[in-house]
Amino acid sequence: MSRLTSVLTARLFEFYTRWVWPVHRWGVKNKLARRCRRCALSQRASPLDEQGLCRFCVAFQPPPPGQDQSRALSALLAAHEGRGKGRYDALLLFSGGKDSVYMARRIQTEHPGLRLLALTIDNTFMSPVARANVLRLVAKLDLDHITFRPARSFLKKLYRYGLTHLGDRDCYNTVDFSDGEFIIDSARLVAAEKGIPLLLCGYSFYQVQDGLGLTAFESPPEKERADRTHVAEMALADIYSEAERGLWWRGSRWPADRVARLVFPLYAWNKVENEILQQVADWGLLSPRENSPLLTNHQLIPLFGVVDVHRLGYSGYEKEFCRMIREGKASFKRWRAVFEFLEFSARTGFFIKPIVLNALRELDLTPADVGIRFSAGSGS
Repeated sequence: MSRLTSVLTARLFEFYTRWVWPVHRWGVKNKLARRCRRCALSQRASPLDEQGLCRFCVAFQPPPPGQDQSRALSALLAAHEGRGKGRYDALLLFSGGKDSVYMARRIQTEHPGLRLLALTIDNTFMSPVARANVLRLVAKLDLDHITFRPARSFLKKLYRYGLTHLGDRDCYNTVDFSDGEFIIDSARLVAAEKGIPLLLCGYSFYQVQDGLGLTAFESPPEKERADRTHVAEMALADIYSEAERGLWWRGSRWPADRVARLVFPLYAWNKVENEILQQVADWGLLSPRENSPLLTNHQLIPLFGVVDVHRLGYSGYEKEFCRMIREGKASFKRWRAVFEFLEFSARTGFFIKPIVLNALRELDLTPADVGIRFSAGSGS
C-alpha cells in the first residue's frame, strides 16, 4: 500500500469516527459489546454491573494529589544545562507526535541553555504523517536532529514473533511495547556512544506508570546499567542471534559515566490530553490535521487492534485510554467511537481490511497466522 493510500486511510478513519460513526452505530449497536457508561471500557475487558460500570470504575477513587514532580524535573534539567562533556546535554526522542513535540518546545522554552539533540527512530513502518511532521518541525524548532532506521528484516523478526507468541496477552502490551522498548534501547546506545548524559522520552504518565511500572519521572539507575535479555516476557535469544542482540541495550558494557539518565518529562507534568493538543496548536506547530495519534502512530497499529479484537474481543489499547477517561484526562465520546468502530471494522473488515492484509503481507504472515477471520462478505 502506498504512503498516500495509508495517509488517506488514516484521515478517513479519523473523519469517520468523529462524524459518521455516531450515526452508523445506531444501526449496528446490537452487534457491539456493551461498554462501561463512565469510561467506555468493553464488557469483554471487564464485566459490567447493574449500573453499567466496569470493575475499574466501581473501585475507582480519584487519585490523591501527588507530589509535584515538575519542580524536581526542572531542577534536574537546569543542572544539566551546558554541562555535557560533548556537544549535547540531552538526547530527545522525537517521533513527530503531539507528546514529543510538546516536550521539545516546552524544554526549549523553559531551559534554553540545554543543548538538545533530537533523535527519531524509524521502525520502518513509520507513519508518513509523523515523518512529515518530523522533517518540518525539526526545522521550525531549530533542532539538531538525527534519524536511525534499522533494517526492516530486523524489526520484522520482533513483530512476527510477538504476533505469533501472544498467549493470553494483547498486542499493545506485547508487540507494541516491544517496539517501544527497542526505540528506547536504540536511544540509550546513541546517548552512550555520544556521551550525552540525559535521555528524554515522551511517554505519557500512563505509559510510564502502567507500562513501565514506575512511580517517578526517572528510570532507576540500576535498570539503566542492566543488560536487556527479555522484552515483554519474550527472551531475545528466542528471536535474535547473538550478533543481532547487540542492537539491544547492554548497560554493563558501558562505563557508568556513559550511561544516560532516562527521564520522562510528561510524567512529571501530567498534562491532560486536550491541553497538549491545544498547546501544540496554539504554538503553531501541529494542527488538528497533524496531531491525532490515529495519524501519527506507526502503520502496524491497525493490525494490532484487529488481532486483539479477534483474539480477546477488545483492543489492548483500551485500558490505558479508558483509565485516562476515568480520571478526566481524555474524551469519553471520542475514544468510545474509536474503539467501537475498531471493533466493528475488525469483525467485518469494513474499511480496515485492505490495510490489515497489506500489513500482514509486509510481515510475511497470513490472517490465519494471527487468528483473524473477517466475517463473510466483508470488503476486500
